[in-house]
Amino acid sequence: MMQAKKKPLKFYLGIFALSALIILGYSLYMILTDRAEPGELVSLWFMPLVFTGIYYVGDVIIYKIANRRGKQNDQAEFLELVSAKLRESGLFLLEDFRKLQLNQKFQENLKIAYQIWKNGESDLWTIQKLEKRFRPQTPESKAMDIVINTLREPKGK
Repeated sequence: MMQAKKKPLKFYLGIFALSALIILGYSLYMILTDRAEPGELVSLWFMPLVFTGIYYVGDVIIYKIANRRGKQNDQAEFLELVSAKLRESGLFLLEDFRKLQLNQKFQENLKIAYQIWKNGESDLWTIQKLEKRFRPQTPESKAMDIVINTLREPKGK
């Protein structure tokens, strides 16, 4: 996937200068060949500014969309990592996975775990709070233990 990078101000100034040169050349050609009067071409001289503005706004929109996709990819990466660990553990049947997927409390705690994984612990979100959320020996508790162990691992693994 192509990564959208912010372009420097020099890039947009270059676009403006190039389009201004093209419009200036065209205007001079039209005036020198008596095909147009200078007054008729005034609106044309605003084109470099409009063109550069439209180009800039388009780049800003693309950059924001690309950043949003990057955030979704982080969450997908975390969920894939957790689900792989759950499958590897061998503690869960297919029915357990369905129950975990439908359990609203577990899903909310999984979102909290993602925030901890992404941003680290904070006053609001801590691993200790996640450890105490489910009754012991329930599938949710076993799954949350695996999620917590995943959080404690270095992020590069």
